[in-house]
Amino acid sequence: MGRLKEKLLIKGVEHIAIATTDPQKLAQWYVDYLNFFPLLDTGNTVYINSANLVVLEFVKSETVPAKPQIRDAGLRHIAFSVDDMDTAYTELQAAGIEFEPAPVVLPGMRLFFFRDVEGNYLHLVQREKALL
Repeated sequence: MGRLKEKLLIKGVEHIAIATTDPQKLAQWYVDYLNFFPLLDTGNTVYINSANLVVLEFVKSETVPAKPQIRDAGLRHIAFSVDDMDTAYTELQAAGIEFEPAPVVLPGMRLFFFRDVEGNYLHLVQREKALL
């Protein structure tokens, strides 16, 4: 498989979609707990964005899937970068967010896993050196 070199085929991620039985409720959770901002609510779809312009779309689903586990196949988590892991962890925990029991510590970074109100995996990440 070759790579396209003449032109930029993909210029970025426009949004990430999460299917949910209640788009408004799940979107509001991200607004309330993770400092996202409302963009658009069409009734069946809600768009929100973060301070660094990451857009999440919550779309009305027709089924309720089983609660995914971290290593199940498919899109498995969204990682949120933080400058101060201890402060972010403390504030979210005080707001009622339940984290995995211990941080994951790897060379150059720390992670804390948690779930949103519907069980989707998320995590906070603080890196010594940013990926980009």
